[in-house]
Amino acid sequence: MLRNSYSRQCPSEQTRKIKRRIRDERTSVPLGGKKLKEDTEKELESLVLGGEHQILEDVLLTEDRKFAGIKRDEESKITKKEYSHRLKSQFEKLSSTPNWAKLPSERKPQSDSEDSDVEELLQKTGTFLDAPTSLPRGIIQVKPCTDLNKENYMKGGVQALEFHPSAQVALTGGSNNTLTLFQVDGKTNPKIQSFFLENYPITCAHFSRDGEQVIIGSNHKAFKYLDMIAGKVVNVPYKGMEEKSMNKFVLSPDGKYIVFLGKYGRMHFISSKSKEWLFTLTMNGSVQSVAFTSDGQQMYSHGDDGQVYVWDVRTRECIHRFMDEGCTRGTCIAISPNDQYLACGSNTGVVNLYERESCLTGFEPRPVKAIMNLTSSCAIAKFNATSEILAIVSREEEKAIKLVHTASQTVFSNFPDNMDVHMKTPTAIDFSVNSGYLTLGTNRGKAMLYRLKHYGNY
Repeated sequence: MLRNSYSRQCPSEQTRKIKRRIRDERTSVPLGGKKLKEDTEKELESLVLGGEHQILEDVLLTEDRKFAGIKRDEESKITKKEYSHRLKSQFEKLSSTPNWAKLPSERKPQSDSEDSDVEELLQKTGTFLDAPTSLPRGIIQVKPCTDLNKENYMKGGVQALEFHPSAQVALTGGSNNTLTLFQVDGKTNPKIQSFFLENYPITCAHFSRDGEQVIIGSNHKAFKYLDMIAGKVVNVPYKGMEEKSMNKFVLSPDGKYIVFLGKYGRMHFISSKSKEWLFTLTMNGSVQSVAFTSDGQQMYSHGDDGQVYVWDVRTRECIHRFMDEGCTRGTCIAISPNDQYLACGSNTGVVNLYERESCLTGFEPRPVKAIMNLTSSCAIAKFNATSEILAIVSREEEKAIKLVHTASQTVFSNFPDNMDVHMKTPTAIDFSVNSGYLTLGTNRGKAMLYRLKHYGNY
């Protein structure tokens, strides 16, 4: 390669003489011939290529010329100073920090096409990298969205607030006697339909497990349900129950029962299908909250005696009870969807988080964490679908809501945001099916909507 680029013209007669000399010396000198051969070849190399020193200079100069981008026809036209200057400029060009890697304040203005591929990659990194499988602790990635009920704010507080179990739909209800359905898209959240229930202020409302009905409760001796297929509201008078109001209830996960919480520790089981009363379970004191395991076979109840009762729904018996540590009056209870955790809230604002299995073996189990971030009575405890977040809410103070990272038993420090002046006092809360959205009702009639970026779209 070097000979093709920088070969020197050697007289053919002199070359032939050297070759004859090498041939003669090989035949005439038996000893030391190797050294003589090497000396003769070096002499030939010096004549043809200019020697080792010249070869080395040629190689280095060739590489430098390639590096500096200098053309052969320009080699004889530049000085040594100019040559050094070109090498330095080329080096600085290759080693300088690219525009995309600089801080925004250090970047130079660029055309629309410059670094476009790199900028696009940086902006879309999230589509190329897999998100962590588990929710990280400390900071939760949350984005405020348009209020869920912006098209139809209500007078008074939001008492009922829930996402549909399968569709991107949510409901709101309150003291304005109106149940409203909204489509959830995070941008406009258009209203689907409103239903006015005369003389029936809504205190509680839940979608049925199949998503075809909305069960509605109030301070009346009857409850109602919305048939979403027929688009009409049906009134169901109470039968067999000695209650003056049906304002608080839960639905079992298996879709079999509606459980209304009555007076004197009574829990009335209603058939979800026929809407008929089936049986009643009774605990000591008053019942404030109940929660089911994921299969619907066990129910836990919590009340003003500070104890938690465990019920076998199939046999309709209390199979165990235990003392909620440090609790004098229980206010809410929740079981995580994976059945691992049990959360018990009290009137002091303390929420005890237990490993559920540990609660079934003794009368005084120890919680894995006593969460003391609320300073007033805890009214709501709710887990998200993946059991990674526990939301705890007090209805007695502004912004009295905390999101707990269950794996580390720590509270996310950036929610609620101190700059969010519209939150006011929370009254209701819910997570969407895949935890992509969180909605929070307030005493001002707003249903605020947040996007939890760690999870899927809905």
